[in-house]
Amino acid sequence: MSGLNQPLLEGNKDESKPLSLSAPTNEAIKPVETLNKSGLQDSFKEIKDSVDNTFKYKIQELPFHCEHIKISSKHHLLIGSSTQESSIAIKDLHGKSEIRIVKTTLGSISCIRLNKDETTIYFGTDDGKIAIYEFPSLNPETIIIIDVGRGNVFFDVLTNDIYAYDTYNETFNVIDVESKKISIISDVEGAHYVRISPDEKLVAISSSEYVTVYNKELKWKEFVYKIKVKEDENEDDEYYDYEECYFQSKCEVEFCNKSNVIAISYENYIELWDLNTGLCLKTLKLHTESDITSFKFSEDDSLLAAVGIDHSINIWDLTLNSSLPKFLNHPIEELNENEALSNAPVFYDLEIDESRNLIYTHALDSNRSFQWKGIFIDKAKFPKSKFQKHAQRCIVSKSQNHVLVTDANNHKLFIWDIETKAIITTIELTQTPWEVSFGEENENFLYICHDSVVREYNGQTYSFIREIPCEQAGSIYVIRTCGEFIFVGGKAGIVFILNRQGAVVDKIVGYNESVSGMKVCKSKNLLITGDFKGHIFVHEIGTWVERAHLIQHHRMIRTIEIFANQDTMITVAHDNKCIFWSIYDKTHIKIIHLHSQIDSCYLSKDERSFILSTVEGDVNIYNLPSFNLMMTMRYKSSLQRFAVDIDEKYLLVSNNLGVFRTLSPVALNNPLIIDTNIHIPNLRLFLNGKKKKNTSNDTSNNTSNVTSNNTSNDISNDTWIIAPYMVNSLHYYANDNIKKSLKKAMIGGSFYLKSSLGTPLDIALLRDSTEAAGAILGQLKIRVASNNYALETLSDVLCKLNREGFKGLDELYNECLIESPEKLQDSCVDEISLPIVTYALTMKVNQEQFLGPQPAEGPKRISFLVSTIRMNLETGSQESLDFLNSLLESSNTEIFKTKFIQTILFDKWKKIKWIPHLNGLLFVFYLVSLSVYIVTRDPLYLLIALVWNILTFLYEVMQMFIDFVGYWKDPWNYIDISRAGFFYAYFYFGYIALEIVTETYPNGETLDKNSSDDYTWILVLVTILSWIRGITLFALFSSTRYMVSLLGEVIKDIIAFAVVVFYSILSFAFIKMSYPGTSDSNDTSKGLGILIIDSYFEAIGGGESTSEGFTLVLVIVNSIFNVIIMMNLLISILGTTYGRVNDEAEVADLVELTEMIIEAESLYYHRRGEKKKSVLQICEEYTPPEIVPAVDIKMKYRTVKNEIASLKERNSEFFKTCNQKFENLYSRHSDTQMKMENNKKDIISELKNGGDELKKQVKAQADKNKAQEGEGESEEAAIKKLFVCLNKHSLKPKIEDGHFCNICRDDLDGQEMGSCNLCNFDMCFNCARFYYDSRDKQVEVQCCEGHTLLHIDELNAYLESHNTQNNLTCRFCNEIVVTEAFCCIPCLFVMCTNCSDSYTKAHKNKNISLKCLKSHDLNWKHKELYKENLKMTCTKCKHLRIGSGFFTCSECPSNWCLKCVKEVFLTEASQE
Repeated sequence: MSGLNQPLLEGNKDESKPLSLSAPTNEAIKPVETLNKSGLQDSFKEIKDSVDNTFKYKIQELPFHCEHIKISSKHHLLIGSSTQESSIAIKDLHGKSEIRIVKTTLGSISCIRLNKDETTIYFGTDDGKIAIYEFPSLNPETIIIIDVGRGNVFFDVLTNDIYAYDTYNETFNVIDVESKKISIISDVEGAHYVRISPDEKLVAISSSEYVTVYNKELKWKEFVYKIKVKEDENEDDEYYDYEECYFQSKCEVEFCNKSNVIAISYENYIELWDLNTGLCLKTLKLHTESDITSFKFSEDDSLLAAVGIDHSINIWDLTLNSSLPKFLNHPIEELNENEALSNAPVFYDLEIDESRNLIYTHALDSNRSFQWKGIFIDKAKFPKSKFQKHAQRCIVSKSQNHVLVTDANNHKLFIWDIETKAIITTIELTQTPWEVSFGEENENFLYICHDSVVREYNGQTYSFIREIPCEQAGSIYVIRTCGEFIFVGGKAGIVFILNRQGAVVDKIVGYNESVSGMKVCKSKNLLITGDFKGHIFVHEIGTWVERAHLIQHHRMIRTIEIFANQDTMITVAHDNKCIFWSIYDKTHIKIIHLHSQIDSCYLSKDERSFILSTVEGDVNIYNLPSFNLMMTMRYKSSLQRFAVDIDEKYLLVSNNLGVFRTLSPVALNNPLIIDTNIHIPNLRLFLNGKKKKNTSNDTSNNTSNVTSNNTSNDISNDTWIIAPYMVNSLHYYANDNIKKSLKKAMIGGSFYLKSSLGTPLDIALLRDSTEAAGAILGQLKIRVASNNYALETLSDVLCKLNREGFKGLDELYNECLIESPEKLQDSCVDEISLPIVTYALTMKVNQEQFLGPQPAEGPKRISFLVSTIRMNLETGSQESLDFLNSLLESSNTEIFKTKFIQTILFDKWKKIKWIPHLNGLLFVFYLVSLSVYIVTRDPLYLLIALVWNILTFLYEVMQMFIDFVGYWKDPWNYIDISRAGFFYAYFYFGYIALEIVTETYPNGETLDKNSSDDYTWILVLVTILSWIRGITLFALFSSTRYMVSLLGEVIKDIIAFAVVVFYSILSFAFIKMSYPGTSDSNDTSKGLGILIIDSYFEAIGGGESTSEGFTLVLVIVNSIFNVIIMMNLLISILGTTYGRVNDEAEVADLVELTEMIIEAESLYYHRRGEKKKSVLQICEEYTPPEIVPAVDIKMKYRTVKNEIASLKERNSEFFKTCNQKFENLYSRHSDTQMKMENNKKDIISELKNGGDELKKQVKAQADKNKAQEGEGESEEAAIKKLFVCLNKHSLKPKIEDGHFCNICRDDLDGQEMGSCNLCNFDMCFNCARFYYDSRDKQVEVQCCEGHTLLHIDELNAYLESHNTQNNLTCRFCNEIVVTEAFCCIPCLFVMCTNCSDSYTKAHKNKNISLKCLKSHDLNWKHKELYKENLKMTCTKCKHLRIGSGFFTCSECPSNWCLKCVKEVFLTEASQE
């Protein structure tokens, strides 16, 4: 089955139908290439270089310094205007041609713009002109020049109308290009930026104080934003003197592309405002204190990119709630060896080439533009690819690098070249194409399936070959080929097998409705199919026998993929499930529940990435084997499918918006950084060895690559992942043996990934970084509590871990067994013998395998345990033998005391103990036969012993054949071979070459003598060796097994003691021999050997009591020393040995058991290649948790820590509850306060209105008196005396050059004017006279700024006479006003006469009672209704009004426009 590292808790093996397949021979996830230390460093360098090359900026240089630079993404051109000469430079960013320079006569250029489709380019000049060229030709013969003013002009344009600002006249204008008519929209002081919304309904202009948004339809401003400035400058903050550097800090504005949202920047902030509600949605801040110089939205408004004066690029993901940038990049001084970075502020203009995932930052007043990679989706669109993709098919010709997409509605097949994007050909079809497929890997044929027919084309030239009819199939949805067969399936629910001639040779039935998926597994000779009900069938090609029927899906099978091991299969269906299967075991390994319906998928070549495309237009990239979602690419379309080219360089995505070519996320030359907040400079510094390391706590074998005086090791370094390598900081910490940082990262939740270099533990072991490896093991052990699969990747390195004997390895093994997360039966009957051990593909426990088909509950409590490591423990497999040998080689013998290891060993012993038992039984038979022969000397028993000896010798030969070198490492094998050899020698001389020799004695007697008697010494050796070898039989039984170890330990420990005893015996023998008084010294017949033997017997208490004199003294001393002292010493040594062995009896027992298991398991030679990883499952009798007092500090600390965590959790919940209650109280308080405030305003308004009436009466009387007194005064003097500025300040006569009339905009040089120094307001006396003449007919309503509305008889005529846009709309009813109206000239605030009459009647008629629908009083409000947003909607008619006043009800609340008031209240009053 597969080697997937992380199965789900599901999967049951189906044995109902035998599958005649061999077990898979390799892993599903391709193993990491074997690396040595130098190769590992080369791989790390390759990753570093790839990231550096991708995310470092690339400089695009122009031939001269440019005041303005723009990018044409459509043509991939860079346009720059010279700061000195009237020249335009155009650079092809493909680098295919030289830079083109166009000479013009425009002078200095102040602004460059391209229209929406980039067919026209517009240049604004410093002398007030706009030049319009065709683009990219810049043909001087078709140039259009429009004179706007006399100063710098900057503007924006999308299609036809140009919105421009004239800096000389300080007017905001709209220009009709065809007629060249210029109309003034408004006066704006100090503006510096104009932007049109993408839908061209709004236009915004920013000045040093305000950002104003104008509604093109209603022709008035709808949003006014006052720009924020810092109140308190911090001296430590980064500050730029823009005036010294010739830069102006300006407020940028940008509209969202698809929503009514505007973004406004000030200093290093960006605010996003909803123009519908007038609310600030969020505030974004640049990661530094540098001012923002430019920003742009992505096409779908999901991302916002900005650049600061310090050249830092921030990209925010607006779909998230976080205000932190999703992506951050800037130049890095430490890594720019070839270029010195300037500290002077530079104004950068930012532009996005989203189709190529590029960001350009143009350094103005320079010759450089910087090209950066972003995080956008590069979408190079194929021509003529936008059509409905209903029932489409998208495939790739890997041999020719073509992409093929069907147009089912128009019966066409489009073929494009992937690299050039050029259309190769279009195949016209006669029917709807349901399926398109290349038949074989060599792609000789292209098959297009229709209803009941398959059209065959040449796979190289796409020329038509023939039609293959298949009338019974109906609509054909799938087609595949294999050898001489063509398989087709479709609506008929039958798979038809055709030969190459097109004839039906067989068919497969049994499908539910239509056949929707098909895959050929050639190496296994299998045909795998799926139907509309989600059933999957496996048939053997040739015999067409059904080998498996898999049921887990419930809807149509869409895609079937097979891993390289030809066993693991992935299926994707329309039930939003992705399922991993084992074909060999006929069971599902993993079920992934997806959030969207999937239409196509792709398994990368390295089998570490899985790409899925949803019907909503998302492409999701998952990491294997964990199946973690790494990233999502959003194409924002429907009916989407995709394919991948042969080199995995591109994704070819086809949806309703077109067919797009995107750089593949699995291509090595396209590294992607996966992180919540991507900080490229930190990452690059990290990869280049600028990691901070605490040398006092961390040790490293590789300190040369690490410097301690650079960037801090913050948490941002521990969250990123570099795809497709799938490496993160853990791999680098492991490589550099930085234990402290590694531990901190894992505690912080860094992903533990199996990368192209292996896991962090693989790297640590390869680099001999023992501290890092220990830290990884410790943290993985902790992670098991929250993630049952945290130890999955350890199976590949367990052997090495065992051999290294890591401290704490036993604790790790203790965490390998956890209780099953499922809810299972917790009791059984007493008759069931426990524990029961089994192996499964997943953690899902099938309790029927343990307790039977219908398990009954009983008095015996049980629990189910599963292992968190999937291991290959198949009996006889090489991995199993390696694991067992590593246990023996481990210096940490505590691992034998863990339940996990003991369970494995006992289960293996249970399976293979018949082999050592059989071998032991044969040896017992041999030993008995030999013993009987020794006693009886009957040759028959010698023959029987020979038979048993041959059988046991064959066992030894097999062991020697399997592992010749390892065989001679066991001392017992020398005894076995010697015993067998001597036995054969004795059998030959004592049986085969047996001779009877007759000897004649001198007395004449004869005696028949057996020649075997001469070889009795051989028999003695055989007997000795046989009985010594028989000691190993005690190892077969657990009660005597440790005695064998004890015997060995005693022999080892007694060697030194035996040497001392022998020395003592030898010394006493020589002493006795040297003393002349002893009989031994006089008896020359006694040799040295006899004396040594006598001394030995004296030493063990067998001396003679007849000794006298000095001899008696020697005997006594010998007895005291050797018998009392030495024997007690021996007893002490043996006691110590026994105590030590007894303490380690469990370990010694299991070590001996492991050796026997290895010996027996090695005989399963035919299973060496099996690689079936499985999960250990145990059903055992329930053992209540042992209550151990927390006696050590660590345990106490953990207990206290857990209690604190529990208290924190409870306090957190309590805090949330209290917080919610406070929020509710605050909300109620706010509502009450608002009502009180509204009532207060209404009362004040009533009082104010009464006071205003009184003031008007007093003023009218005073004016009357003044008029009577001043009869005969000149009209000119009256005007000067009467008129005030817009803010009611008196105007003082003044004559001064350089002033304009703020009303008519005429030049007032040398003329007398009325001036207000407080408001910087000037008015010519013509406008003053106009105001004077209009004073008698006024309306009480004022504009939003509080200015007086003048009565104008012919509004359009007046506006046209002042070059101001006409056909303005009434602010109160949105009707276009042409003739008579009331208007505020500076603000162009218009009120029609109908609305004026309605206001007067409603406001002054005391007989009319204005009440809302709930009978509350309605009060007039105007200026106080607005802040930034000037839009409000009438509650009654639901029409939008801009800047209008309303009759409002504060209690409901509700707003009534004048039009509705007239229709409802005034009409009713007139009828009454």
